[in-house]
Amino acid sequence: MKTYLEEHSDATSIFPWLADASSSIRCLCVVGEMLLFPEDIVAFKQISSEMFRDELKQKRALSTYRFYVVVCVGNEFQSKRIFDYYKLWRLLEREETLDGFTSRMEVPVQVGKEPYYVGIAEFGIKQLTTAVKMISDSPAMYTIICGNHDRPSHCQELLDQVLDIGLTESGNLPVVEMVTTLTAQGYAVCTWGSSSEEQELQCFYTAAFL
Repeated sequence: MKTYLEEHSDATSIFPWLADASSSIRCLCVVGEMLLFPEDIVAFKQISSEMFRDELKQKRALSTYRFYVVVCVGNEFQSKRIFDYYKLWRLLEREETLDGFTSRMEVPVQVGKEPYYVGIAEFGIKQLTTAVKMISDSPAMYTIICGNHDRPSHCQELLDQVLDIGLTESGNLPVVEMVTTLTAQGYAVCTWGSSSEEQELQCFYTAAFL
C-alpha cells in the first residue's frame, strides 16, 4: 500500500464533474494506491483520516474547526411505517456507534414516490475516523462538511441549504451542488473516490477556508 497527499489549485481541471464550477475551488486528496486486499482498504480509511487531520493541524489549530456529516437514507423496509419509526439516526445506530455525533437533525423528503430521510450532525475531531469510514462506505449517502467559523453550531443552516438544493433523481446527496455552493461560503466539503486499486479522501475548498 502506498499513501500520499495531492493538492490541486484548480479542482475543475482534475474532476470532470466539476468542469462547470468556479476555478477557485481547490482540492486536497489523500490517496491510497495498490490497495489489493480488503484489509488494505480498511487500513487506508484509518490512515487517510489521520493524514487529513494532520494536514488541517498545519493550517490552524484543530479546536477552531467544526465538523458536520450530512446523510440521506432511503426506505429499505417493506413497510413505510417501520421506516418512519427508525427515521435516520436510529436506523444508522443499528450499524454504527455514533457517540460524539451531536445536534442531530432529520427531515423526511420525497423523491418521486420514494421516501427518504436527510439529516445532519456535528462531530469532533475524535470522531473523524468514524465519519471518514461512513463516507467511504457510501459516498452517495454521506458527505463531511468542515468549517473554521468561530460561531455556535449551525446544523440547521447547513441542512436547510442541502434541502433547498434537493436530492438527485436517484435519491443521492447532491454532492456537486454542495461542493459549489458551500465552498463559496468558506466551507470545505469532503467526499470519497475509488477505483479498482485506488481510493482517495477528497476535500474541496477555496481560499476562504484557509
